[in-house]
Amino acid sequence: MMKLAAYLPASLFAFHAIAAAAPVVEVAGIRDPELKAYRTMVKGLDAFDLERPRAPKAGLRFLLRPAAPGETLDGLTLTISGDTVRLPVELAADGGFVLPRSAAALADRAELVLNKKRNSFRWRPDVRSPGVPANARRLGDLRLQCAVQWAIDREALTPQARAALEANGGPCHSPLAHTGFEAPQPLRAAWLREGTRREALPVNRQHTRRFTPPLADGGWSDDAVVEFDYGT
Repeated sequence: MMKLAAYLPASLFAFHAIAAAAPVVEVAGIRDPELKAYRTMVKGLDAFDLERPRAPKAGLRFLLRPAAPGETLDGLTLTISGDTVRLPVELAADGGFVLPRSAAALADRAELVLNKKRNSFRWRPDVRSPGVPANARRLGDLRLQCAVQWAIDREALTPQARAALEANGGPCHSPLAHTGFEAPQPLRAAWLREGTRREALPVNRQHTRRFTPPLADGGWSDDAVVEFDYGT
């Protein structure tokens, strides 16, 4: 049985200094670290509640994905487990789950436990507003999703890395941070649209599902929509 405890996401944040310019922070948000202790995951719930105005009708789930060759979601179970607390968490067919709040689990310093070998699964938050097409993402949802991820991950960073990311507002609010998200399929292109305005978004050439929306650009409202072009 695997206890999903604290994990240092050293590969999550990479720093690139540009000559004679401020550093740019590349944040590969789709590189999912393992689940944390329950108290750490709850920080994501707190961030979701705090920034909920960005997506008032959205829901928050977490998605589990196989990370080891040959692993599947078949038979996977998830439990919030401590010395005295044991709370089964329902998993959907797609590996999604809603994390419940539990004062007892916090007091018991519980962890999230899978019935699989260590390092065999990864996670990411998933924020979705109703009515958004399957081939699109709402910008406010992505901003809120970033806030949830950062609230959970920040404790695992070194003080120096955390200070560097937070110096300009953090990876979700700084214009120097470029946060990547994953599309459902490999992308030919991605576009950000709001009204009659339309702008191409960077798509990673190596990881062709990854696109980078301008989270910190106040010129785009939370209702702007990222549209995916999968090609043919």
